[in-house]
Order: sequence, then C-alpha cells, then structure tokens
Amino acid sequence: MMATGHFRTLMPRGVPINMEKCNRMVHSKIVSCYDGSPNLEGCTIRAFHSEYSFAALRLDNNEVISFAVEEVTVGKWFEVFPICLYTLARNHSFSWSEFETPFTVMSSELLWREEWLESALDTSTFMGSGPHSVQFADVLGAAPKSHANVVKVLAGVRLIEQNGRVLAVCSSNNTPFKIDLETEKIKIEQVMQSHTSEKF
Repeated sequence: MMATGHFRTLMPRGVPINMEKCNRMVHSKIVSCYDGSPNLEGCTIRAFHSEYSFAALRLDNNEVISFAVEEVTVGKWFEVFPICLYTLARNHSFSWSEFETPFTVMSSELLWREEWLESALDTSTFMGSGPHSVQFADVLGAAPKSHANVVKVLAGVRLIEQNGRVLAVCSSNNTPFKIDLETEKIKIEQVMQSHTSEKF
C-alpha cells in the first residue's frame, strides 16, 4: 500500500548522465539487501517463475534461486524497496516457464537507482493531510544536486548470456513490493531507462 502523504513516480528522461559525476555523488544512504548472494556466472538456468511479489529461477541442478523486495524506511513518508534473496516454503507450488534453450549466465550486473522526494502542491490526488511530496526514481546521478536526502538503492540484477540473451530481475520503480522478471528485449530496455548497471 502507498504510504499516506506521498506517491511514487518515474522521473522524466532528460540529458545523458555523466558517469564521472555519478561516481562522485554522495548519497545520504546506500540501501542493499543483496550482500553475500550467490554469483550466478557460469550457472545454467532452465526455467523461471514470476508472481507479483517475488520471482524465482530454476537451475540445471534443480536448485531454486528466489528473489523478493524488502521495504526499508529511509525518512518520513520515504520508503525504498531493494531486491533481496527470499526463502520459500519447501511445499511452494511453482508455475515454471521453461526456456526453449537453457540460459547459461556469462556475466551478471547489479542494477542501481537513486530515489528522492520533492515537495508537491496539495491536490486531490494525494491522501491524508499535507505537506505532500512526490517520490522520484531514476538512474544514478539524476537527482538534483540541491537535495540532501538522495538514496542509492540496489534494485535488481541483470544476467547476460554469451549469445546476447538477457534476463533482468528488478523491484518495480513505481509500485511498492512488486518485482519484475523480464526476458524480452524491449521490456529490459524499459527497466534500464531508470537504472544504472554495475559489474557484479
């Protein structure tokens, strides 16, 4: 559920991001729940499963790697949703979608974004009493330099196969608790519009 008093949106695209400036940016917080996760490079994925709140990959040895999002409060009316590993009950029922040919991971990348709040005029689109704010999410380096509370969030992973196929698992940039698993090129490109990749 949306927190009362603010709502999340994707920042409109602007000029290309200067990565040198991006790397020098100081974030008020860095939120990551993915530390110690397995490196999937060299692993072969046979199938995937996706629901609203979590996603899973089945490897060729029948090991299941599951992902979900975690709510982290970083300020008043300010929550972010980083990706994390998730342990499912052993009797959980999966509806697996099999790859036509197995997906062998050649390389993997972490997907980062930064999020911040901006004050907004009180309108009928907001819930509760003001003051209200709008939450933005975009690539690293996109936030206004004047903002003191810009949070860097580890939102997902992108897996790349040798023949060019790509798989992305990422928390939604505009819907709390939602996780997206994408295998289609155009949808992955949409994910990357608001994320910055970093070699795992």
